[in-house]
Amino acid sequence: MEKIMSNAATQRQTAEQINYTALINSFCREFSNWSRYAGIPKYDEVLAHWFQHTGHALHLRIDFSTIGSEVYIPVQYYSETGIHSFYFPVAEKELATNCMSEIGACRFLELVTQYAKTAYADAEATRTAFLMQNSMENLTIFLDTFETGQPDIFNPRQSFIEAEQSLLLGHPLHPLTKTREGFTTDDLLRYSPETQARFPLYYFLIHPEHVQEKSTETTLPSELLKQELLSAALTPTVKNLLREYYDYKVVPTHPWEAQYLLQQPAVQEMMAKGILHSLGEAGLLYAATSSVRTVYNEQSDFMYKLSLHVKITNSYRVNYPHELYRGHDAARLMKTSWGQALQQQYPGVEFITDPAYIIVTWNGAVIDGFTTSIRRNVFKGTNAKKNVSLVAALCQDGIAGNTPRLVNIIREAAILRNHSVKETALDWFAQYLQICVKPLIGIFNDFGLGSEYHQQNILLEMNEHLFPAKIYFRDNQGFFFREGKIAMLQQAIPDFGKESRSFIPEERMYRYWDHYLISNNLFGVINALGKNQLADERTLLRMLYELLLSLRDADTTGLVNHFLTSPKLNNKGNLLTSINNMDEASAPRTNPAVYRTWYNPLHKYFFSDTLINPTSKEIFYSRYFPKEEVTISLRPIDLDRDLEMLHEWFHREHAIRIWKMNWPISELETYYRTLLAGDLLYAYIGEANGEPGFYFEVYWAIRDQVGEYYDVLPTDYGTHQYIAPVDPKKKYVSPSTQCMVDYVFAQPQVGKMVGEGSVDSLASLMNKLHVGFRVEKVIEMPHKKANLNFCYREWYWAKFPQNKNITISPLAEQSLAKEI
Repeated sequence: MEKIMSNAATQRQTAEQINYTALINSFCREFSNWSRYAGIPKYDEVLAHWFQHTGHALHLRIDFSTIGSEVYIPVQYYSETGIHSFYFPVAEKELATNCMSEIGACRFLELVTQYAKTAYADAEATRTAFLMQNSMENLTIFLDTFETGQPDIFNPRQSFIEAEQSLLLGHPLHPLTKTREGFTTDDLLRYSPETQARFPLYYFLIHPEHVQEKSTETTLPSELLKQELLSAALTPTVKNLLREYYDYKVVPTHPWEAQYLLQQPAVQEMMAKGILHSLGEAGLLYAATSSVRTVYNEQSDFMYKLSLHVKITNSYRVNYPHELYRGHDAARLMKTSWGQALQQQYPGVEFITDPAYIIVTWNGAVIDGFTTSIRRNVFKGTNAKKNVSLVAALCQDGIAGNTPRLVNIIREAAILRNHSVKETALDWFAQYLQICVKPLIGIFNDFGLGSEYHQQNILLEMNEHLFPAKIYFRDNQGFFFREGKIAMLQQAIPDFGKESRSFIPEERMYRYWDHYLISNNLFGVINALGKNQLADERTLLRMLYELLLSLRDADTTGLVNHFLTSPKLNNKGNLLTSINNMDEASAPRTNPAVYRTWYNPLHKYFFSDTLINPTSKEIFYSRYFPKEEVTISLRPIDLDRDLEMLHEWFHREHAIRIWKMNWPISELETYYRTLLAGDLLYAYIGEANGEPGFYFEVYWAIRDQVGEYYDVLPTDYGTHQYIAPVDPKKKYVSPSTQCMVDYVFAQPQVGKMVGEGSVDSLASLMNKLHVGFRVEKVIEMPHKKANLNFCYREWYWAKFPQNKNITISPLAEQSLAKEI
């Protein structure tokens, strides 16, 4: 008993940490009041003691100071894609009392919700907290079932249904990743894919006047279902009902939903009038797929996407008529010359359509619990054994010491190819881009189809060497078409899209592609390869960027250019959608999901580690200026060496007026421990003849606030400069500024330099103009009115032609003395 309780406690803790991680990552994608925090502080004893106690030196710091707190989360793996891994516990620092305490997911959610209220007045934590606890409890059950049954969910080779039922951990960016509100523990065990569940469907016989059904096939779905039932072993009662009501329609439901329906007044009234008869559970056993409500049998021609009044993540999973029409429209379209041309031109992409649907009505109203979408089963018979997996299952972490499946795939593929694991991982990802990204963008251009290509809707088929070979898309409600192709599509089918709401403006499509294909699908794969040390995320992002770049000229929609140039990408805010109590599925027009934006990771293609992430604290550039008889040297800031000096500098009168950083030293330390650990800015010290005399910051403009005031490019880098001495003889303004500009323009990633000096600082403006900057315009920023100014290399070299061939070197350069 003690061992069982110990295992239960461990599984509960694991479930909580998995869900807590998803909650934190959701927050980081949807909010901006956080940063990395590096090191142990010197001037915050309480925080230093906590860090020393926990033993972690890199944290996420969440600034909840407006509601009286800070939160510190130890970082295990920081991801360029925003899917980070953490250590626990998480700590809250209450600012009023300066006390640290461990906090769980519910307290964190409470803080998030309180903070969010400034922008979202309806934000409320109680409901989300309840659903999150449900998610944790369910995940605990699934972990226990996994430990007991030990299904081989990490095997490189899996059948379609094995992969569908392997997604134990769920969505890594959803705070309600395993919520199943409405299911009891028995229901979870009986109906969940995570428990490898199989069960018979529950059938009804309904008078044909109250059943609407359509199909692109020759036989209607109710007739196929009747034939399937009659071929099974049935009770005498069911056989008699089928015989007696031979003209009634057979309608399938999920067994859980059937019990829900039998309690509804409309259904009870239909039963009382003899319009509806319950057949009960019968026929073939169907397996729950990853969506929970879509079911599959290897011998059936169809899968059934059933309605289910169970809250799974944010929504009750009910099929709505326009979604059924959308799936049917797409199936019709695929049978036309349009569809045949698409399949011929892009054979590596297969769209699994939903050719039929069933709707039941009473008194003119749809009874949504009966609404069913009927999907082609392309994994029937021998095809059931194909090594096909939803991408989400490939990206799943390992569990209970098991190696993640993607790692096993890459390792075995490396052996089969006789290549290194690292080389194989890069080749595998390159192939994934070729069979996924390239054709989907081509289809969007040529045929106007742009769907919700997220991790769960994209299935990847792998060849005998475990390399990507083909993709499948499934989701009847996810077929969308851009408005620019209305004429083409209505030429194929004159009434296409009339009822299915399938057409969407191109720019709105960008939002879907940002979230579903880029952020969810591709960044998910990049993260899985990166955190498992199969490849470097920056390398993978570079590969994705270069593929998109190769497609830009052929893209007529602007989509690819949007990916390449947008400073921020759209991202569905699952956390905000939840705390605002929105059910995006039930009312997509009046109560949509929240979308947020976050910085575009693809721009890391232009990121200068030299400028923003230097590895040394030593002098890297030193240059002698004979006219001034001064050697100017540059080095990165060293907090242990420079913090007190900077604190004194920023309290000088000329600094207070412009820089406004005359903070307490503990606050200044926090500023540097957060900024220096990130990818926005780095700080440097300039020395004149060995004596520190000036300070400057280099920042990446596309991640800075200034980027909101002009058409910022990822190759734009800005600087802030502060000359410390008051004595004019020690300022050395021109030599100092030249060295700073030399250093920035020496980096190949830099296109132009940016400045936004305060209009109150005439000296700063004159200094910038002196080295070639030109004022673009005056901008009103929240904290200052500023001169937005730019400088290109050619402008700088026109002012100082002798600097064109400067070599950035730690040794003082004497070579220019004769020229000057």
